[in-house]
Amino acid sequence: MSLSISTLDPQPTKPVASAWRRINTPIPVPESVPLIERLRAVEPRSMAAMPPVVWHEAEGFLVRDRYGNQWIDLTSGIVMASAGHAHPKIVDTIHAAADRKLLATYAFASEARLMLLEKLVALSPVPDAKAILFSAGTEATEAAMMLMRRHGRQIDSAKSGILSFENGYHGRTLAAVMASGSPQPGDWIDRAVAGHFQIPFPFGPVCPWGHDQSRACDAGCFQQSIEALEQRGVRPDMIAGFIGEAVPGWTTKPIPPGYATALRAWAHEHDILICFDEVQCGCGRTGKMFGFEHTGTVPDLFALGKGMSSSLPVSAVVGRREVMDLAAPGDMSSTHGGNPLCTQVALACLNALDEEGLVEASNRTGRKVLEALLEIQREFPQRFVSIHGPGLFISAHLKDPGTGQADVPFADAVASEAVRRGVLMFVTGRGYLKFTPPLVIEPEAALEAVDVIHDCVRDLA
Repeated sequence: MSLSISTLDPQPTKPVASAWRRINTPIPVPESVPLIERLRAVEPRSMAAMPPVVWHEAEGFLVRDRYGNQWIDLTSGIVMASAGHAHPKIVDTIHAAADRKLLATYAFASEARLMLLEKLVALSPVPDAKAILFSAGTEATEAAMMLMRRHGRQIDSAKSGILSFENGYHGRTLAAVMASGSPQPGDWIDRAVAGHFQIPFPFGPVCPWGHDQSRACDAGCFQQSIEALEQRGVRPDMIAGFIGEAVPGWTTKPIPPGYATALRAWAHEHDILICFDEVQCGCGRTGKMFGFEHTGTVPDLFALGKGMSSSLPVSAVVGRREVMDLAAPGDMSSTHGGNPLCTQVALACLNALDEEGLVEASNRTGRKVLEALLEIQREFPQRFVSIHGPGLFISAHLKDPGTGQADVPFADAVASEAVRRGVLMFVTGRGYLKFTPPLVIEPEAALEAVDVIHDCVRDLA
């Protein structure tokens, strides 16, 4: 099996020269190792999880180093470059915005902020919406949870809890971390003490309530989750809001409509707000503008980021007017929220998604990719739990043939070997492969990447 991707011992590769891939050095490139070692000397080891590739240039769906290697990018950075790396309209916008000599405005009024906010409100399926801008996705999810808590406390001072899915991801700041992941014995803070509670995600292939993957999780699964929650002493009158990824990054599978409908009805009955975290799955990634469109449910709030600009840091919360206005003037803002350069880039990105038909391209190319990946599953059924995902938000979940459990070493080895063959992938550390290229990827290049994944599975299995 392949060595860990984090090793800095250069591994031999076979030369690759296709229309999109070029590999002509060992990986990591020997000349790049001192630079990576210098990085590791000055930043925490948490930053050492990605393949040891020193990016020099990224354009469209391609990533290049300075040593002549080129990869088909299946990462989009971190599911970020939806309109492609260095999209010409975005690059031109950055140059023009910088030349205007207005690089920061805080919360003072600016035309750039107005134009982006009007665009977001126009796109929003939430009726009578307002929006606010931040920089990182975690700022947006934190703000959404703050608003839901304010709303809950207007009803009852004890109604301040936040409900979320186990194994989800909402960011790195405090409340975002507590809404993410799942409780562990070594956790540094007790979620329940801070008013954070979790229920399992309705992931049909391994349904937490026991049915097989021949049917999707539904209202019955939701009801069992709520009953289990109440058995732990968590009542609806303690919950202010629910936050969850409409299409989680680890499953790339939308919340099933039947389950989402039951969640919406329960929340409405108990004056609980719903926020969908669209930071990864939004802005066309799933073949629809917003991931929650796959669920048949419109939330009270939703958070955006990443693909909203395909480059610079900008995020947003969009939601019902009466909820968004709960914070008093000055109580909800951000130093870099609405940065004039970032807002113009985000507007250029959203316009490019629309004008170039990239949402439909995601849907169209994604269907081809999914069918090609399912062919690999049919060839190696003992290695896969499931492969699924809407648009270009696809994951392949691998299992150990002997135990049936998630095969983390094998999945990471496949991703590592793909990098050595010219396909840039995440090393997830969780037993699955993630296929999230820029939406501008040529279908033939996407299918070539699938061929590489097939060969890696075959050779390593």
